[in-house]
Amino acid sequence: MHMPELLKVCSCLPAATNILVSLGLSDLIVAATFECPIDRPIIIHSSIHDKNLSASEINNLISIHKKENTTVNSIDEELLLNISPDVLFTQAICNVCQIGEGDVVDALVKHNLNTKVYSLNPKSLEDVLEDIITVANACDNPDKGGKLISSLRKEMNDIKVTLEEQQRAVVNCSFFEWMDPIFNCGHWIPDQLKIAGGKDALENPYGYSYPVDVKKIEGYDPEVLIFSACGMSLEQSLIEVEKVLDNPFWKELSAYQNKNIWIVDGNLFTQPGPDLIKGIQLLSAIFNPDLFIISDELKNFYIQYE
Repeated sequence: MHMPELLKVCSCLPAATNILVSLGLSDLIVAATFECPIDRPIIIHSSIHDKNLSASEINNLISIHKKENTTVNSIDEELLLNISPDVLFTQAICNVCQIGEGDVVDALVKHNLNTKVYSLNPKSLEDVLEDIITVANACDNPDKGGKLISSLRKEMNDIKVTLEEQQRAVVNCSFFEWMDPIFNCGHWIPDQLKIAGGKDALENPYGYSYPVDVKKIEGYDPEVLIFSACGMSLEQSLIEVEKVLDNPFWKELSAYQNKNIWIVDGNLFTQPGPDLIKGIQLLSAIFNPDLFIISDELKNFYIQYE
């Protein structure tokens, strides 16, 4: 009996890999990025990965690439040609931090590859859930997509119901996506905060994050401070946060005085996949620790600043 060949899927996006793994479709992945925690040939490489750069140095490099309209990432065209994927997932939200859709399409055209390209470009949490359906459908597994969405919605709803039943007030917080300079939070992160029971007056829902004036933070005086840097380890993030908090300004804030400052893993917030729900669960326990506990699964995804 002839067994049908598995679909060959190339993930040029960590979020797509997260979705595929959560769908139980990791066996379809034939190549992934340098950031993806999966043992596959690396098709996307970064020119700044593992260089131990500070937040300021990374920001300066990214700024230069944005001005020059160039990317810090590159695609392994030889590998792309050899695997000749059936389906490829990419993005066009940030063509500097991740490989851009245009670069991927150019490489496919150059090598005359007949690959179906799906660009995942969510702005909201609902968009992320829709992308999960898109990935499941593209991989001919719509049922898996529906089941995963139902499970994720239940996990979010459980938190909402608990907060409503306990009539908890919204927690005023500040969530920062970068430390030097200080960036507010954007896109789907405000949705995560809201479901978890928080609100950030400096947030930019469904739009890009951007540098904020620390004087605005002072006037806001949040109860909780959260730092989450994309692509940076918790250990490196802690070093950067310590630099930030060395400014006496921060010591006047309620969050600092109450030791309510947290460094959280960026993969739970800046990579738009199913793990965003784990981010919501972590936030809910930070905002209301008497109602929610941080599960053992998330013990290694945060540091509370002392």
